[in-house]
Amino acid sequence: MKRWSGVWLAWAWSALALAGDHEADWVREWPLALEEGRAAYRLELTPALYRSIQAPDLGDLQVFDARGAAVPTRVGPAEIEAVEVAEPRAVPWFPLPVPEAPEARWELIGETDAQGRLYRVETRGGEAPAGERQAGAALVDLSDLAAPVVALELAWDAAASPVDSSYRVEASDDLERWRTVQSRGRLLDLAHQGERIVRRRLSLGGVSATYLRLRPLPGEPAVPLTGIGAVPAPERPVAPREWRVLEGRRQADGSFHYRLDGRFPVDLADIEGTGTASWTLRSREDEEDAWRRRASPWIGYRLDDAAGVLRSPPQPLRGPVRDRDWRLTAAQALTGEPPRLRLGYRPERLVFLAQGEVPFRLAAGSLRARRQEAPVAPVLASLRERHGDAWRPSPATLGEARELAGKGALRPERDWTTWLLWAVLVGGAALVAGLALRLLRRAPGP
Repeated sequence: MKRWSGVWLAWAWSALALAGDHEADWVREWPLALEEGRAAYRLELTPALYRSIQAPDLGDLQVFDARGAAVPTRVGPAEIEAVEVAEPRAVPWFPLPVPEAPEARWELIGETDAQGRLYRVETRGGEAPAGERQAGAALVDLSDLAAPVVALELAWDAAASPVDSSYRVEASDDLERWRTVQSRGRLLDLAHQGERIVRRRLSLGGVSATYLRLRPLPGEPAVPLTGIGAVPAPERPVAPREWRVLEGRRQADGSFHYRLDGRFPVDLADIEGTGTASWTLRSREDEEDAWRRRASPWIGYRLDDAAGVLRSPPQPLRGPVRDRDWRLTAAQALTGEPPRLRLGYRPERLVFLAQGEVPFRLAAGSLRARRQEAPVAPVLASLRERHGDAWRPSPATLGEARELAGKGALRPERDWTTWLLWAVLVGGAALVAGLALRLLRRAPGP
């Protein structure tokens, strides 16, 4: 009995250990090559990864460390990384007198050229007496800037130190109606015992306006300004679009069916073919779902012109869409070979934190496992605050893929734990009953 009880416990332990093996839940994995010693890494998703992913929300994509522990991982658009910080651009500005009374209002009379740029500004009303005016207020002309402005960088003579003042910034498009975009921005220029603190920037948060007006708050000293620069909003890097070209099959109803081989974030569609036709594009996840329109009817054409080939532009989708099945329907019956469907997408980016033991590996594809939620974004924000706005995670690259559970990871999940616990309980009960029966047999008779 002891021998069989030992075998039973060993079998139960091995079964529990097997149930905890995460590799049995994933289709395949890739080793990650990276520069060690970094806090975070980024990886652009490749077609091989998209073909392995099963979940529409990309939840079956997870980084593991050398011990098999899940590493904090996030997947999203490429914009999740930092962007280059734009440098201040010098802009035209005009000094204004500071009103004597806090409630006084300016009357601005400006003259502009044909491009809308200011070249003369006249102020009336609310002025201090002659000889007491301070050129600490200003009117800024942003008509040459197309991008929103996130901040103003102010300059003043070093001899003006110490500076400690708070300013209000207002915006307008016609010099008549003004709105506040910064209610209180502080400027500093202080020196003490060889140390110096300087703060010249007024943050605006991204304002689109033709003109800005800034002046010190009531009771605050005016700063003798000598120059103003505008910091335009940085342009976020946009990953180049890639295309999947699909061959179609004609259906009995005259439509054309296409099959996408991965969870690509499709946001653009195009047709390769000759002739002119009105097309409607639909997609669905599988055969049990209804078709959903992704692009309204549009005219697709391809014409040979003396200046070259003239083609209809690609159609934006209501997306991104990750469906597998796609269908093209023409407004009129067509003969000949099915047109090829081109689906465009921008590769997304995976970011993970360097927690755990190297080497790291990336697992993809599962119907049973899900990526563990982790607060990656706050950590990235802290790292960016420490290293500067230009910081971004270090690059990582994929090595050669290794098959894990393969198609076994795509079978529906089975609750082996419940069956295993019941088996352990039944086995334990049988073991106790056997021991009790053995003791009863050995007991002396009356």
